[in-house]
Amino acid sequence: MRGVDLYRSRNLNAPQPGTTTPPNPNFVNIDQFEASGSSHSNALTVTYKGAIHKVNLMAQYVLSRTLDDTSGYLYTPANNYDPHGDWGRSDSDRRHRFNMVVMYSLPFGFHVSGIFNAWSGLPYNITTGTDDNHDTVFNDRPLGLWRNAGRAAGYTDVDLRLSKRWRVMRQREHAHFVDLAWDAFNVFNHANFDKYNGVISSPTFGQPYTADAARQLQVSVRYHF
Repeated sequence: MRGVDLYRSRNLNAPQPGTTTPPNPNFVNIDQFEASGSSHSNALTVTYKGAIHKVNLMAQYVLSRTLDDTSGYLYTPANNYDPHGDWGRSDSDRRHRFNMVVMYSLPFGFHVSGIFNAWSGLPYNITTGTDDNHDTVFNDRPLGLWRNAGRAAGYTDVDLRLSKRWRVMRQREHAHFVDLAWDAFNVFNHANFDKYNGVISSPTFGQPYTADAARQLQVSVRYHF
C-alpha cells in the first residue's frame, strides 16, 4: 500500500547546508505545513478460526513493513532542503504481530476467555542531541544513520475474563439478564516499555522512560433489559 501527499512541516528559513545563518536573518523559523510526504507498506496476514476440543479460538499472525518520511503535520525533517532524506521506518512499524483469542465454556454456566498479544517493538529515532545544522530543531541524526533506526523491546500481554449470565425476568418480547464478569489485564504483570531515549549523547541512551499499565483487576455487573 502506498501513501502520498502526507502532511509534514518544513522550515523555509532553515540555513542552507554548510551555512549557519538563515536566508532571512530577520526571522528565526518560517514554518510551512505541506502535503509532500509519502509512505509504503506491505503486509502478510495468516488467520485461523476454529474449535479444538470445545475450545473456540482465533489466531492471527501478521508480518509487515511500513516505511515513510514523515510522522505527521508537526514533524520537521532533519534536512529541510531534503525532506525525503527522512525516509525510514514508520513510527508504527511493527515487523511481527501475533494475536490469539480463546473462549471456553465451564460447568454451571461460567465462561472463560483470554487474549494473548505478542508484538515486535516500535522504532524510535536516534539523534545527536545537538542542533548540527543550526535550524533550531534538535532532531539531527548521526552521520549515515536513517530515521527511526532504533527498535524498542517487544510487547507481550495476556488478558483473562471469567463471566456468568443469569436470567432474572422473562417478558413477552424479551428477557432480562444480569452479567457478572471478572477481568484481569496484563495477568503476568509484564513490563511493556513504551518511549525510549534516542539521544546518543545522553547517559540514558537506549533506555525506556515510560511503560504501559501494570496488572489491573476489574469486576463488573451489567443488567440487560
